[in-house]
Amino acid sequence: MATSDSTQFEYVAGEREHLPLNPKRSHRYRCCILALNQCLRDYLEVSELGSGSKVLDYGCGIQQYREFLPKGCEYMGADLPGNSLANIEITPDGGLPVEDQSIDLLLSTQVLEHVDDPDFYLSESFRVLRPGGRLLLCTHGVFRYHPGPNDYWRWTHTGLLRIVRQTGFEVEQVRGLVGGSAAALQMFQDLTMQHLPGWLRPGYCAVLQTLMGWLDAHHSEAARLANAWDYAVLARKP
Repeated sequence: MATSDSTQFEYVAGEREHLPLNPKRSHRYRCCILALNQCLRDYLEVSELGSGSKVLDYGCGIQQYREFLPKGCEYMGADLPGNSLANIEITPDGGLPVEDQSIDLLLSTQVLEHVDDPDFYLSESFRVLRPGGRLLLCTHGVFRYHPGPNDYWRWTHTGLLRIVRQTGFEVEQVRGLVGGSAAALQMFQDLTMQHLPGWLRPGYCAVLQTLMGWLDAHHSEAARLANAWDYAVLARKP
């Protein structure tokens, strides 16, 4: 991603954990995974992608959500040097070697918190999208520190909407994923499970993830938007 001193980071294999699409009850992020997967599918369904649509995954990592795309889309993964899965290498200043107005949908999943210049990252996203193209962005609200290679930001929904709109996008939808009490329990789990013996962790996570699901089911959409584990935005370039 963009760096203020033009330092070029390298991708570290395994840095981004693989999140199964159908996590076991004992998976430590089960509740969050299910909420994120459903949101991404919902947003992609209304993104008007068809055969031949060009999708760019900006910070693609392990290309976790590639299979969510409709058949016939042309997928391109962009990432830091060293990621063998990426077919586009992000430049030293964090930019994209991609033509202006050539992309139909730009996908950004759990990347913005790792970018030291979010304004530049979003301006590059805006530049490569065709008029009418969409940005599908999700990033953290409440989450533990997780450098990859760096970890800079956490967002409120108002702050995220502000920076997306300032770039020139028209926001179509915004959603909070996993509300405040459930997000707090996720944080508690993440910070305590490391102190448990390995054999106890699956059961511990299964109990807490079940409780998280129950708590989150009792949040209203407004409550999730106010305090969430993650935020997702679907925006359109005019």
